[in-house]
Order: sequence, then C-alpha cells, then structure tokens
Amino acid sequence: MGVEIEGLDELEDKLEQMAEQALGLEGSNEVPATELMTPTFMSKYTEFSTFEDFIEASQWTVESPADFEAIPEDEFDEHVAEHTQFTTWEAMLSKASEEWAARQLR
Repeated sequence: MGVEIEGLDELEDKLEQMAEQALGLEGSNEVPATELMTPTFMSKYTEFSTFEDFIEASQWTVESPADFEAIPEDEFDEHVAEHTQFTTWEAMLSKASEEWAARQLR
C-alpha cells in the first residue's frame, strides 16, 4: 500500500533550483544600488519611491559611481537617518542586501 503525494516532484525541482541559486550567491556579489534599492524597498523604508529620488533629494550631485563614493560617510548617514527608517547607510545597505538575496532564492 503506497501513498502518493501530489506536487512532490514540483517541490523537489524547486528545492534543487533554490540550491543552485544559493550557490550563485556564495562569495562576493557586485549588485547595482538601484537593483538593491528597489521601488518596493524604497517605499517601505524611506520617504521616497525610488533610489534616484532619494539621491536627488540630497545635497550631492551624483552622476557616476565615483561621485557616490566621494560622499562623506558621516554626512550621508545623516541623510539616511533623516529620510529613512535606518540610522546609517551601512544598515540600509545591509537590509537591502538581505532582501535582494532572499529574492534571488525565489
């Protein structure tokens, strides 16, 4: 007398796919800020609907990655603390990275 569980093959396929995706997340990943800071993330945790709007509302002109890197960290932390649910850029980036990784496993 055997028991047949419906959907087991699909579950197994999904688990295999997730395992492969998890392997792809190992090590270092370079992800553009706009991919980390999705409109959903920005709307949930900030006063803005896009990362671009968040940057445009700051005192800095950012037209390249180098421009962004040149922003003094302590001053950017103040902008983050004033306009988001985070106290620092590092905390905001960490949460966005965590959510990005979770999306990659779906």
